[in-house]
Amino acid sequence: MPKLPSWAEGLTRRQWAVLAICWLGWVFDITDAALFNFAKGPMLTEMLGGAEAYKARGATIEGWIQAIFLAGWAVGGLVFGVLADTWGRTRTLVVTILLYCGFTGLTALCQTPEQVAVVRFLTALGIGGEWAAGAALVAETFPARSRAGAAALLQSAAAAGPVLAALANLALRGQDWRWLFVLGVLPAIVCVFIRVRAYEPEKRAPRERAPLAEIFGHARWRRHALAAMVIGAVGVAGAQTATYWAPNLVQAASEGLAKSDVDARKSTVAIVSHVGTLLGVFLVPWLCDRLGRKRTIGAFFLAAPLAVGLVIGVGRTYEGLLLLLPLVNFFAIGVSAAFVLYFPELFPTAVRATGAGLAYNVGRVLSIPMPIFTGAVAGAFGGNIGTGVLMSAAVYVFGLLALPFAPETKGEALPD
Repeated sequence: MPKLPSWAEGLTRRQWAVLAICWLGWVFDITDAALFNFAKGPMLTEMLGGAEAYKARGATIEGWIQAIFLAGWAVGGLVFGVLADTWGRTRTLVVTILLYCGFTGLTALCQTPEQVAVVRFLTALGIGGEWAAGAALVAETFPARSRAGAAALLQSAAAAGPVLAALANLALRGQDWRWLFVLGVLPAIVCVFIRVRAYEPEKRAPRERAPLAEIFGHARWRRHALAAMVIGAVGVAGAQTATYWAPNLVQAASEGLAKSDVDARKSTVAIVSHVGTLLGVFLVPWLCDRLGRKRTIGAFFLAAPLAVGLVIGVGRTYEGLLLLLPLVNFFAIGVSAAFVLYFPELFPTAVRATGAGLAYNVGRVLSIPMPIFTGAVAGAFGGNIGTGVLMSAAVYVFGLLALPFAPETKGEALPD
């Protein structure tokens, strides 16, 4: 039997079960979110009345739908983060899965872009709540020496979820886009029954004030929350840009091919690009433990826009996307593993899920203009999505400016 890594030695079966359960939930909700990236082109082409109408207006509408999705993700992170601190982690996780499961399926019944936008908002409520409750549960279940390794495994779902969506798209290539959303219901339903095996890590004493009042009424937690929201918003905006518009880049590099061939290319690029995601999410927690949380995040915030520039400058062929998008995902999505480790460390037990939800999900409010901006720039340049993606990479400047105001938590115990 191979030797376990040092962080995994001595962990109990219950701790492993909690990690597995949280990982599965995160995989399935990322899968459901990623299914839309594959379906949006054919969906809007049909709803708008053809390829020419989609070329003229598609990117702009996609930007607005994604902005509304991010708003729902932010609201879900706030509302369900508070519920996880007051109602319980595991109960809240089950509710969030039911939400995104049900509304993913309802997407298949949509007839207009407006209906899609509403259903995507409701789906995002559940996805946003999932992360806050799951991250808090893992942070409180594992000892300090194991949190980095557990965070890496948990965030590997950021690669596994899109790959599952890509495999679903590959299996259904050339078929009606609605089948993707029907398929997206199934794994989430299974996960609900697995979730009930997770237990609360501890009983929390009744609080005197609501979680948000405790955070913003305390100077230290307020400062942590504000800095982390900006950092989270930048990380979210960068990761969403990398994944949301990648199928558009593949589409642009595949003009003249049959739909089934384009679908296969989109799936192949997604699978290959998320090899970079997987490498990033496993390396980042290791770097966080050696270099510190802030240095690691800063280095990835510097490298991500350079990788985007490389793709848009020389890698916009199908072969170029296969080669260079893994590099973009390595930096743009890999850095999210630092957030799983870092954000729960910024807040005390009583408000940890609320604080993590604020940092990672309410930060999405600040990132809402990004897909609108990207789509608008693409529309202004005749549907050239590459120009919009390149200009959007400037968002990393704000993350670098916020880092000096955040604390370094390397080697420190969780605040009580």
